[in-house]
Amino acid sequence: MENQVWKKTPFVRLVIAATIGVGTSIAPLVLLMFGLIQFNIIRLVGPEKVTVVFGMAAGISSLAIVILGPLGGVIADRTHVKFGRRRFWMIAGSIGGAIAMFALTYASSVPILIGSWCIAQFFYGMVSLSCFAIVPEQVEAEKFGRVSGLIGASAPACVMIGQILIGVFSSSTVQQKLLAIIIVQLIGGIIAALIVKDNYFPKQDVKEKKISVIESFKGFYPSFNKHPEFTWALLTKLFINIANAGLTLLTLFYIARFHLGEAKIFQINALTAPSIMLMVVAGILGGFLSDKIRRQKVFVIAAALVTGVCLVAFAFSFNITWVIVANFIFNFGFGMYGAVDNAIVNRILPSKENAGKDISIMNVTTQLASSLVNFVAPMTIALGTKLLGGDGYTFFFLVLAAFSILSALMVIPIPEISKEKNNKKQVKIEISVTE
Repeated sequence: MENQVWKKTPFVRLVIAATIGVGTSIAPLVLLMFGLIQFNIIRLVGPEKVTVVFGMAAGISSLAIVILGPLGGVIADRTHVKFGRRRFWMIAGSIGGAIAMFALTYASSVPILIGSWCIAQFFYGMVSLSCFAIVPEQVEAEKFGRVSGLIGASAPACVMIGQILIGVFSSSTVQQKLLAIIIVQLIGGIIAALIVKDNYFPKQDVKEKKISVIESFKGFYPSFNKHPEFTWALLTKLFINIANAGLTLLTLFYIARFHLGEAKIFQINALTAPSIMLMVVAGILGGFLSDKIRRQKVFVIAAALVTGVCLVAFAFSFNITWVIVANFIFNFGFGMYGAVDNAIVNRILPSKENAGKDISIMNVTTQLASSLVNFVAPMTIALGTKLLGGDGYTFFFLVLAAFSILSALMVIPIPEISKEKNNKKQVKIEISVTE
């Protein structure tokens, strides 16, 4: 595979395929959280038990994908079909996800619903993973920023469109909404696979040396000694995702600090919904600018610090207007961070051959952060009440702000584009002199 001649999809076609594939595969899982999965649980257990059951189901599904995500990356990298491993999983993942979502839609028990949810996350994750993996495989490094910005914008854009359509067809049943999502994603996954070109690796091209389970496990995660930048990139992504995961408690924050009712909270959510577009714009802008000036770290560090400042604003805000403003600025910073950080990840991946596995390890940080925050948040808020008094959220958001700062610090050891390029030039010069 080292001598593999990589087929490349024309740039515009690749961007279109990846944005369609990523947007339509991530959006269904996010839209589930906007009432669809909750009302499906109510159908099974009633409104009295929905909070407990939903918390258990969400926790199990998050932990499951922490394990299944990297496993899926390994499977995707080791898929050998003439159709192409990435294209294969765009279609197979869409079909598998459709079947799992259909089972979730008409689940007759909570275990079936949870199992279907986990399987749907796995298969839809394989679709988005395949779309992400074609970037380091087929795109020139100097275009990583703009591609990451455009692809990163697709998920929030599709989520926003999905929210609008669900609102327009609010009178339809939950099952009808879920079936519409299934159909749209299936079409999107197939279109993405048909648009993009892919590479085929026959089995005989892969090293046939048998590797023990222990040796395979040791080689699963890239060595820190050989690829330290991979671990630094993983940590910065984990820490910023922890900071972002804390915003899932905003509804409880509104209730505890501002004593708002259900109707008022939904009004605030409607006011902050356009911040999704701000996230999209920031991601595209950050991606293009980072490519233009050939600097990535400055954007990621600045964006992480912006999110940290916004979390401090949440901590000390006793006026709902400031919370809304901070929410918009946070999404701008997080959007820019996501786009440029993904460009860094594409640049520092240890190899193209294992891109799927390594990207899946990076992507797991989202679910891992969500699980950690959901588990620790009640204790952190309770500790905040004891230490600082009040509702406990001042301390909680200050802790999240600290993780934003840690995220910025973890970027510093990662080589910058220009430095990396100069090092490669120096190596080439030394080789030519030796020859």
